[in-house]
Amino acid sequence: MNHQRNQDLPTENKIGRPQVVFITGMHRSGSSALSRAMTTLGIHHSTNLMNASKDNKKGYWEDNDFISFNDDLLRRTGQLWEEPKLIKTDELLMLAEEKASEASSLLKDKIENKRITCLKDPRLCNLAPFWKQICKINRTPYHFIASYRDPLSTAISIQNRDSINAEKALSMWCTYYINLLESVNSGELKLVNFDKLLTETRHEIQLLSDFLGQQILEEEFKIYSEQFLDINLRHNHQSLAPENPIEVVSSQIKSSLDSYNIKATPDERKNELDLASLRNSLIQANRDLSDDSSASKFKDLFAVHYKKSEELNAIQVELQKTRIELERIKSLRKAARKRYSETIEQFNNLTKTIWWKAASPLRLILSSQRDRSNLRALNSRTKAESKPD
Repeated sequence: MNHQRNQDLPTENKIGRPQVVFITGMHRSGSSALSRAMTTLGIHHSTNLMNASKDNKKGYWEDNDFISFNDDLLRRTGQLWEEPKLIKTDELLMLAEEKASEASSLLKDKIENKRITCLKDPRLCNLAPFWKQICKINRTPYHFIASYRDPLSTAISIQNRDSINAEKALSMWCTYYINLLESVNSGELKLVNFDKLLTETRHEIQLLSDFLGQQILEEEFKIYSEQFLDINLRHNHQSLAPENPIEVVSSQIKSSLDSYNIKATPDERKNELDLASLRNSLIQANRDLSDDSSASKFKDLFAVHYKKSEELNAIQVELQKTRIELERIKSLRKAARKRYSETIEQFNNLTKTIWWKAASPLRLILSSQRDRSNLRALNSRTKAESKPD
């Protein structure tokens, strides 16, 4: 494992070099919201961002050129984003030397003329040694920030979006973070719990501020926390029975990540040991998931859970339709009440006019005629009913 310190690179404060913050984390783990959070610290994004979609309505906050380049790198190493493998650092370092000119040009294009820029891509978990080397070649200061959330919820979300078996998605989750933790040291990496970013936003942003040495911009923070963040950003928050094998593995993995974040101290040696322990925990979890007997059990359990999830989603769709219909009925009632009130007001205004008063005798005559006509009709019916058969 390469442990060259980020401090070995020149800092922006000393010589004014642009910095880059790499945002990563497993797909569907909150990295988009984390990338958007960078604006609260005055950190820029590129101008060629991927468009939002129905799966990510508030945007991916990923650069199209950067994503395309990384996809090509994965293919060169025999990977796809959905088919990760445990990385070989030497292979990626050799690839960095081969692609140094092209990668350096791309990096400079994205970060030049800005003090500090973020580039987000979940694929960075599997490509960290490559981009670290490119930054070192260009003497570009860098940091890595990775979001994470409950692995089970992430796996179910990926299954729903990409039709990837959830047990495979859970194994992918482990591979992504094993690769990242294998490639960076504790001084280069900050892990962010996505659920806490949603519920303890100020605290999490302050931790990022401390890590990056960037002040919080209060106006940007207000926009981010009040307008951008939404509990619906948490795709498929799932859980099974606490004793369920999948839930046990998922909880153990998440607890390991949470524990590492809590235990982070200024003692770099201790942080490195904790990081190694975390990495070993993920490796063991990945082995458990790869075991044939375990995988078989997981597959059956996930199938049941997925069916329940689909049924729940269908119910939620129907509830949403009902809510929309209720809102439509409320709107119609409100409009009818408004028209009624306007009609009454118009009538009241009419009764106050001179024309209404002038027509009063005519209304009495017409009313009297109607009364006499009604009386004659009543008498006729009465006589007809009283005749003997």
